[in-house]
Amino acid sequence: MWDSLPNTSWYFNFLCISKALQPILSFIDLQHTQQSNEQLRINMYLRFLGIATIGLLLSNCANMNESDCLTANWQLIGFEDGSFGKNESHISQHRKECAEHGVTPDLTAYQKGHFAGSKRFCTANNGFTRGQKGKNYSRSCPEQFEAEFLAGFADGQTLYGLKKLLNQRSAELEDAYKNLDRLEHSISEKSELMIADGLTRDQRIIIRDEIVQYQQQQDELFSALPELKQEFESALQTYELGKQEFSYY
Repeated sequence: MWDSLPNTSWYFNFLCISKALQPILSFIDLQHTQQSNEQLRINMYLRFLGIATIGLLLSNCANMNESDCLTANWQLIGFEDGSFGKNESHISQHRKECAEHGVTPDLTAYQKGHFAGSKRFCTANNGFTRGQKGKNYSRSCPEQFEAEFLAGFADGQTLYGLKKLLNQRSAELEDAYKNLDRLEHSISEKSELMIADGLTRDQRIIIRDEIVQYQQQQDELFSALPELKQEFESALQTYELGKQEFSYY
């Protein structure tokens, strides 16, 4: 039963957000027929405002109101929380929200649903996916499923670490090339300035010293390039091997 149950949270969030945004969207559509440049800018701002508001609306939609508490299917709520990797202690949040309306969650039903949802969440594949994306784990998996989840999670974290190192090495190499371009541009500018008319001897000496300093920095970067390239190639090779090693996920 639980394995075939679809995720319903997106549907309720969609309804909640749609209702909240309807006045804004209706106003935008009303203005659309008579758009001047100024109106176009206003409408673009309103659309941006509507999108920026979605995050806030989602947080509000996540809270249980009186109707939600009175009609709650606590087994289904537990299942959904477990499916999203939320700890069983998350029921305390529901308890707090529903206490305002004089409703106490059915702990037994919630735990039953949470166990079933956790069974769906706590798989090796899902653990690997979360680890690979650098996400955390809130120790939500029951003991029966946790070992399998953690095995995948550890492998995912390993690959995440390899990708993070690769990105770091790539950024270091890219920065080196950018600095070389910047120095080359500075040397060219200073060289032209040094032969310009109207400069004193002391001014030309200062510019010459600046050029020498830039050239020294260039030499240091050129000397560092082979090692930076080697580190990048090594990180790339290690990452590709890691992807092959964990390709069964």
